[in-house]
Amino acid sequence: MSGLILKLAAGERVVVNGAVLENGDKPASLRVADADARVLRCRDALRPEDVDTPVKQVYYAIQLLITGDLKADNVLPAIFKEIDRLEDAFSSIDTTLMGQLREMMRRGNHYSALCHLKHILELEKELLNHAALRQRMPEQAKVA
Repeated sequence: MSGLILKLAAGERVVVNGAVLENGDKPASLRVADADARVLRCRDALRPEDVDTPVKQVYYAIQLLITGDLKADNVLPAIFKEIDRLEDAFSSIDTTLMGQLREMMRRGNHYSALCHLKHILELEKELLNHAALRQRMPEQAKVA
């Protein structure tokens, strides 16, 4: 038996091919046997009002691919273009991050791409916090 195994908490919601499914009162496992099924855990979904950074924009676009709200032919060129831009920003941290993401997207592994982007979201948050901290710090005294 192969396929995606979802372990759902009680009351957890998941979107499968555009339909929202809600688990019952007890934890459960669900096997998605169809390799072409579009699956998104609702707990992994971003709300439109939370999309306020470049990485979140890519994440949200992929999320909309999964839910079927966007078509791959229409949005993939823009996603790949944004991945290229992000590669410039993240290459000093890890040169493989965007290459892995690009490959997942080329293969149509959108759910895996979202999981990969979660790690990148954390890195982006650290970078943005660091930049904000540097802006708040007074200029260092010059020595000699």
